[in-house]
Amino acid sequence: MTDDKVKSGGEMWDQRFSSEEYAYGKEANIWLGERISQIKPSPNNRALFPADGEGRNAVWAATIGWNSEVLDLSIVGKQKCQLLAEEHGVSVNYEVDDLELREFPDEIFDLIACSWFHTPSEIRKVHMPRMLHSLKSGGHFIMEGYHTSQMPLHSGGPKSLDLLFDLDEVLEELIGEKAPQMHIIHTAVTSTVLDESELHKGQARVVRIHLQRD
Repeated sequence: MTDDKVKSGGEMWDQRFSSEEYAYGKEANIWLGERISQIKPSPNNRALFPADGEGRNAVWAATIGWNSEVLDLSIVGKQKCQLLAEEHGVSVNYEVDDLELREFPDEIFDLIACSWFHTPSEIRKVHMPRMLHSLKSGGHFIMEGYHTSQMPLHSGGPKSLDLLFDLDEVLEELIGEKAPQMHIIHTAVTSTVLDESELHKGQARVVRIHLQRD
């Protein structure tokens, strides 16, 4: 990992994760957990958790039978994920890399799930559809992120409209011509009360998406 941008992004998140405490808690994102719990993992499954930071979602999924993999910028996040995995008696394959640089072979994952994966729109429009091509036929994509109406609220999330999600815009990217054939299982813009940590706490406006590859 030699790209300067990857290094600078990783250093920012390394600092965020430098405390002994887990920045966003140790428990999985509630909505991701509810959705993933409804999917039975096959014996040789692979599940990717991009931008999973300290690994809370990936570790939880591993405890219910998923072969979890993380793609994230943070070396410190990887170390804390490994500690959390040991605490739960599971293993997680954690790759320190950038979405823009990562190669995604076709049809290798049964599940891609992410919470709070906010990237600049110019990156998201190109690389999120590219990542979806790594889903197998029948594979699931599940995400939760802050909606554009989150801007005036103080329960977390970036303070940049470009980094927040507009549902129609994101769906156009995820099921558009650059993406594989996907069908919609669930989409919503909704209000919720977060209690993941001091960084994600209080009334929030979120986008929720669950897609399945045809």
